[in-house]
Amino acid sequence: MNAEPSQKPIPPPVLRHLRGLHRDLLKETDMDRVLERLMEGALQLSRAESGFLLLETGRPGGPLPGYRIAAARHLPKKVLEREEFGPSLSAVRRVLASGETIVTDNAMIDDVFREAKSVQVQGLRSILAVPVRGVDRVLGVFYLDHRFEEGLFGPETVAALEVFADMAALALQKGKMIEGLKTDNRALSEEVEIRASEMGMMQRELRNSRQALKKEYGEIIGNSPKMIEALSLVDRITDAKISVWIYGESGTGKEAIARALHFNSPRAKKPFVTENCSALPETLLESELFGHKKGAFTHAVTDKKGILEYADGGTIFLDEIADMSVALQSKLLRFLQEGDVRPVGSNQVIRLDVRVVSASNKDLGRLVREGKFREDLYFRLNGVTVRLPPLRERLEDLPVLADHFLKKIAGREGKKPCRLAPETLRLFLKYDWPGNIRELQNTLETAVLFVEAHVVTPNALAFKPHIAQPAGAPREAEKKEAGEAALAPNSEVIKILHALRDEGFHRGHAAKALGISLRTLYTRLERFGIPRNQETLKTYVRKYVGG
Repeated sequence: MNAEPSQKPIPPPVLRHLRGLHRDLLKETDMDRVLERLMEGALQLSRAESGFLLLETGRPGGPLPGYRIAAARHLPKKVLEREEFGPSLSAVRRVLASGETIVTDNAMIDDVFREAKSVQVQGLRSILAVPVRGVDRVLGVFYLDHRFEEGLFGPETVAALEVFADMAALALQKGKMIEGLKTDNRALSEEVEIRASEMGMMQRELRNSRQALKKEYGEIIGNSPKMIEALSLVDRITDAKISVWIYGESGTGKEAIARALHFNSPRAKKPFVTENCSALPETLLESELFGHKKGAFTHAVTDKKGILEYADGGTIFLDEIADMSVALQSKLLRFLQEGDVRPVGSNQVIRLDVRVVSASNKDLGRLVREGKFREDLYFRLNGVTVRLPPLRERLEDLPVLADHFLKKIAGREGKKPCRLAPETLRLFLKYDWPGNIRELQNTLETAVLFVEAHVVTPNALAFKPHIAQPAGAPREAEKKEAGEAALAPNSEVIKILHALRDEGFHRGHAAKALGISLRTLYTRLERFGIPRNQETLKTYVRKYVGG
């Protein structure tokens, strides 16, 4: 047995044949066809009677644990599985261990093989085993033999087979990559089908939610459960005269709700008047609300009608009501109780019919307990409370809000609307938006100045580094060092993962089991970085909750 055959020049006709085989291999995109061509090429170059190609799998079982016979010629599977096939595998094992080619001219008289049962039974003469080398290890072995011809595998044949084995390594690597892409494409197609089905469910859910409302709220963008809940309440109180207090953080759209209350009501044809109670000092605000007579105070050179009188028959919206002075609170209370006003410096009382809608970003109930706001006025203003959720609690609405503002900006500028890049949307969903909808709109109005090809990429957010790179967010190097520990899910994520697993990874059913809408589930998947790809998701779930 010659374990290290000397390298011989390859004859030109064989080189041409090798080039042809190489071209054919490069054309193949199916792994099964790649394996077939590799086996055919090995037999053509060696003129062997039979053989097989062994490749690593990393899995137990089979004739050789960790490997499988990927292709074979003139060796039925039942023969490969017999015990007497051991000598062939013995040669293969030697090649795997040494990484060197093994060749014998006559196995019947070779000290290594002659006692082997398969050599005696099959009458094997020539045997050749060539390693298929990867970058850092042997990936497999070409095994070839002949029962009748001695010395079939000469130095030139061995040299050609070793070159062909290197080609095989490249072809196998390419085939594996293609198979991986096919698998990913199948998973992606499945994911697209699932998403399309669930998107249909979401759209039906959205239509049902909005259709259930009696009024139109075209200027109020939002379909999240919390927003629909607020609009449903507004829907029920629009036609009443009852006072309404709107409570929410700055920028949540309190004035938009006040406008909806007015313009959807029977008062729509009458005035809608607004006043910010924190924008004026006490004396000016009193005059603004109730009016004054000429000479009532310095610079009162003419009579002035108050905005409450201007709003007669309609609605007045008093924003930031919590900042109104105690003295003015008592005068507003009197108006709410009696329905009349007395201009500053006048003894005349004016009867009015005005609906009062107030708003604040401060909790009036807490201010009452602290003695900073009149309790009786609070109860008069707070006939019904409409609570508006901050944007961070209705992130499901963020994509449609962003799209609405981008279209609005484009219409104003007479340009093509921009869109958010997926990575920009991910950054937006991770940000808390302390300025809420107003901050989102202002951010987009500035970001469109830096867009690339009508796409708002993270680069366009350089003016807002706390969004592009949130405070405390780890740098890439730090994230790599943190490893998977940084991805460990919290209790809320665990609950979501359990629901997905228990419902067979059907997101619509999982959302129902969690008692949330499908839109809310998608937002949480995005927020918590839970994989969307079906196979990756299954692996993620198995890792953290089992099953």
